[in-house]
Amino acid sequence: MDSDQDRHFSTDALPEVLPEPLLHKQFQLSDADLAEVELCRGSVNRLGFAVQLCTLRWYGFFLNDLTRVPNEVLLHLTVQLGFLPFDLHGYPADDKTRHAHLDRLRQYLGFRRCDAEQRQLLHTFLQQEAASLPRTELLRKAAFTWLHAHRVVRPGRTTLRDLIASARETAYDCTFQTLTNPLTDAQKAGLDALVKDGEERPGVPAWPRSPLEQLRTAPKKESADTMLMLLERLNTLLQMGFGHYGPLADIHIGMRRHLGLWGYRYDAWSLRRFPSGKRHAILLCFVQMATAETADAVVETLDKLMNEIHASARKRRQQLLRASEEARRRSLEVMEVMGTMALDDAIPDSELRPQLLKYYPREELTRLVEGSRHLREADDGSVYRHTAPSWGTTRRYSPALFSVMPFSWADGAPIGQAISFMRAFNASGKRKFGDDVPVEWLPPKWQPCVISRRRGQVTLSRAHYELALLSVLVEKLKGGDVTVQHSRRWADYEQYLIAKDDWQAQREQHYQALDLPLDVDAYLKNLDERLHAVTQVVNQGLPTNAAVTLNAARGEWKLAPLRKKHQHTEKTVKKLLESRMPSRELLDMVLDLDERLDLLGVFLHDGTKSHWPRRIQRRNVLAALIAVGCNVGVTHMAAASDLSVREITSAIDWYLTEEALRAVSVELVNFASGLPMAAVFGRGDTCSADGMRFYVPVNILAADYSHLLGGRGITMYVHTTDTSLRLYQQPIPTRLREATYVLDGLLDHGTELEPDQVFTDSHGFSEVVMAAAALLSKELAPRLKNINEKTLYKVDRSRSYQHLDPILKGTVKTHVIREVWDDVVRVMASMKAGTATASLLLHRLGSYARQNRVHQAFAEIGRAEATMHVLRTAGSEEYRHLQSRELNKGESAHALSRFLCFGQEGAMRGRDLMEQTQTFSALAVLHNVVVAWNLMTLESVVAQIRAEGYDLTDEALALTTPLMRKHINPFGRYHFDMSRIRD
Repeated sequence: MDSDQDRHFSTDALPEVLPEPLLHKQFQLSDADLAEVELCRGSVNRLGFAVQLCTLRWYGFFLNDLTRVPNEVLLHLTVQLGFLPFDLHGYPADDKTRHAHLDRLRQYLGFRRCDAEQRQLLHTFLQQEAASLPRTELLRKAAFTWLHAHRVVRPGRTTLRDLIASARETAYDCTFQTLTNPLTDAQKAGLDALVKDGEERPGVPAWPRSPLEQLRTAPKKESADTMLMLLERLNTLLQMGFGHYGPLADIHIGMRRHLGLWGYRYDAWSLRRFPSGKRHAILLCFVQMATAETADAVVETLDKLMNEIHASARKRRQQLLRASEEARRRSLEVMEVMGTMALDDAIPDSELRPQLLKYYPREELTRLVEGSRHLREADDGSVYRHTAPSWGTTRRYSPALFSVMPFSWADGAPIGQAISFMRAFNASGKRKFGDDVPVEWLPPKWQPCVISRRRGQVTLSRAHYELALLSVLVEKLKGGDVTVQHSRRWADYEQYLIAKDDWQAQREQHYQALDLPLDVDAYLKNLDERLHAVTQVVNQGLPTNAAVTLNAARGEWKLAPLRKKHQHTEKTVKKLLESRMPSRELLDMVLDLDERLDLLGVFLHDGTKSHWPRRIQRRNVLAALIAVGCNVGVTHMAAASDLSVREITSAIDWYLTEEALRAVSVELVNFASGLPMAAVFGRGDTCSADGMRFYVPVNILAADYSHLLGGRGITMYVHTTDTSLRLYQQPIPTRLREATYVLDGLLDHGTELEPDQVFTDSHGFSEVVMAAAALLSKELAPRLKNINEKTLYKVDRSRSYQHLDPILKGTVKTHVIREVWDDVVRVMASMKAGTATASLLLHRLGSYARQNRVHQAFAEIGRAEATMHVLRTAGSEEYRHLQSRELNKGESAHALSRFLCFGQEGAMRGRDLMEQTQTFSALAVLHNVVVAWNLMTLESVVAQIRAEGYDLTDEALALTTPLMRKHINPFGRYHFDMSRIRD
């Protein structure tokens, strides 16, 4: 189904705004259509029949209310039918006419009723889809696609909702049985032990925590104690024996993660109440997920600790160098005095030493000699020698690290021999190395510190040996030469990809799904033709392009800064709109949208039982949403309202789940994108991606130091649509480059929009990511810093361009792409199939030493794509303005989010990554509520302004934004008007 059909999928009405090309495409009647329409009696019946015909062919459903058909649709159809436009209040005349028309339409277009047989087939399909990722919005979208593809008329909302719910429950039951049927009684007992209360011990609170709660406690900031805690936790998880539990591999990774998150969310008391099959399945997935998270945390902690050790070593060396300056000066003075005395013939040789000691007392001379020795040590150029003082800290956890962590390496790898040696050495209890210490793995930079030769004997520094091994281990983990079993981020790269046997069996289907040719030469030919077409256009327009200055002799070029357009008009229109927007409490905005979309009802899923009435539950959810999204916290929300801390906390724990928050955000995006005013700002086919940094004052491992924040923080990476709605958001470490996360939002947003172009800044660009986006039929459009310094490439060097040849210096290495084309497509198919996230695949691909050729092939493709992008940027001022405009929308969206997230001075105080994810998701919901409410309200505001005589065009409106916030009040006390809250 094409992108036009994907839009507005969840509604049972036509879009309120239809672009002209789409109108002509979907509502153009053929001769056969006109002949079928002519069989109807009367103009009203013919027009209504024509509307239903086009709607069924396009969307696959019948309209229940034809009075809401957009006027442009009626006008377009009546022109073709040969009469003046009119409304459809009189259609159909009776039920008999309606049923007769629907039967004719189904027969004419080849559609079938959604009868019991079709519902069963749809149920089976949805069950298979739910087995991979049981998210309602994705299942609904999949159902629409299946129905249209199989020419089955879409059933009503209630029927479809029940089918999806039933398919999900069936998928859950099958998953539970698959996971738990092979369990032994001992394994079941081990899982049940996780949810038992802890034993009473001296000094422990009256209600000790269960093992489950201890296992999911977030690790604190990197330290030796944190490392020991993580290694103890990992050892506990591995000893449970589920690391190689076979049935887990039969469950899709999406379902495993879904159930694993339940294990993190539900407390032990709640899990004990679940049926045994459900409880054991959840705990199995939790154990697997916790094992992976813990192994990842160990590597992350080790990486941060080794960075600190090397930073301290550099600092010690600098301090020693500064302290040695005085010794250097004094040493020169002593050398001058000693040389003068030695050359003075008036001093006999026998008196030389007494004279020297008389001039320099023994104590002072001893200090000078020691200072000279330190000066020599500081000047040896080796920072690694100064790591030794940190050995006292690393040896606290290094024995446990080597014994507990399930490292893997290639047979005969020198680093593996060193790890095996240290395991055996630590187990033996010895203190000194013997003659069997493997040193082949030692890098040259570490050898002078580890190995010393004195008087023909070779000795090893144990401190430097272990520190070198830990440092090299981190490098090998990042490079892929060493992997970690059961890990998510540091596993063997093959585990992220579609299995080779499955790939060979389904290879052609994957190529077809990606719309890529099996023949690599066909792909390279298409790549060359696309690059040639763009280059030729820019080459022809270069003589008249005033923005580009080309120095052909030096092979250099410059791009003039972009001049702002319509800045005065933008400010004037924005000020006019803001003056007319009605003031509104944030609480009332949520209720206004809830009246239209039943947003709060999405949180109250049927599986949750509560002794509170439904209306009270909805009120509590509303309070919890604002408390979390605005970051005010439970205590302050309770103080600012009439609710208790228990009511708000319960709603946060039970209702504000990741799935529910995402579903509500998706519902808002789908609704707001179909509003008439949304079409003024964009069509939903582009988005921008950028990161927001938040200060994290709490002591958690997930936070990294950020120079921009001046402290530890975390980044919320967000995708913003061209209508300023939050499409997708996720927390990422501030130390990692944002580029690898660009594709996550495009592949996993779950909305009805299909953005095929994403704008980023320079941090969101890399050649590999640009190649991956192009292979997914997406366009990465970064605004590059120092764009004129980017190397530009040709695929075919025989092609000549009169003006651009001096700066087209590079050549795409097509032979590299040919060698590994099938591997490249396998990576992309794995990304699309969801065997691993795009960010994880690209991050590991970029550092995986044994996949270097595949990474290089991606880079070569990316160089061609980047050349096309740079040339488009240089050749089109309008394209540059589009880049700037979309990125500015993202920055303005950040400003609105920071305005809404005002609590706790905008700092993220969640104790773990899941709490922070919940805050970001709730914030995205509130952001989308404001944008959707503004888009609804702007329609009447604009109409009022135009009625007053202002010439307010859509072009002028498009220069403004629906992110206005001066009329919003998120502060103060919160009064929940129960009369506005549904039952």
